[in-house]
Amino acid sequence: MSESKKDSSRSRTPASKRDPSPKKGPSQSPKSEKKQKGEKGKDKTKSKKNVKKLGFWKSFKQAMTSDMKSDIIILAIFGLMVLGLKTYYPISVVVSGSMEPVMYRGDFVLASGRKAPNYEKGDIVMWRINKSPIIVHRIIEVTEDGHFLTKGDNNALDDIGLYAKYGHPNPSDGITNDNIKGRVLYHVPKIGYPVMLAKENMVIAVIITLLWDLLYHNVIKRKPFELGRFAYNIVSTISMLQLSQFLTH
Repeated sequence: MSESKKDSSRSRTPASKRDPSPKKGPSQSPKSEKKQKGEKGKDKTKSKKNVKKLGFWKSFKQAMTSDMKSDIIILAIFGLMVLGLKTYYPISVVVSGSMEPVMYRGDFVLASGRKAPNYEKGDIVMWRINKSPIIVHRIIEVTEDGHFLTKGDNNALDDIGLYAKYGHPNPSDGITNDNIKGRVLYHVPKIGYPVMLAKENMVIAVIITLLWDLLYHNVIKRKPFELGRFAYNIVSTISMLQLSQFLTH
């Protein structure tokens, strides 16, 4: 009994005296380690290539879908403005100096059709004949027939020449309620400048917009270049610039 106890006490060595170093597995050669690292690097590059490669129409559709949400919000706001202000032309941007010193180039204009047909002398109105641009001028005379004669505050002559230019059958009679799209309620100085400059320099505006998009998307956000998305941005930018024609006069 005493010998067995001695043997067991000998076999139980304290933890502090045990070898703390973990057992190492079979060592690998440097060549095999390099191969494994190379295979891992290849897997990463393959996964990156798979992320980068998007079909043209797929990336075009993705860009259109992501852009659609903001477009719906803008259209909803514009629709509410049309209903609330009772005019299809609730907003405009001044691009000439004909109404100085009341309004200047780049001023943003908000208009309402609620006063129709009771426009008065002195009202600043937005009028249009056929496919003419929107003109923002002041009523200087109301005829007995209920027609209106307009003029820019900074112009020497009235708008009879403009009526003739845009196809009015009897320019000297003045314009009617059908030609007046709304009365100016408010104007905010200068905030319409980007729209005005885009209209006057459409090619430059497209180039600047696309360069900024590339810088933001590919450099700042570090996302891969997608031809379909880039093509959609070209179409979208040109379409928005064309729509800006309705906001300027």
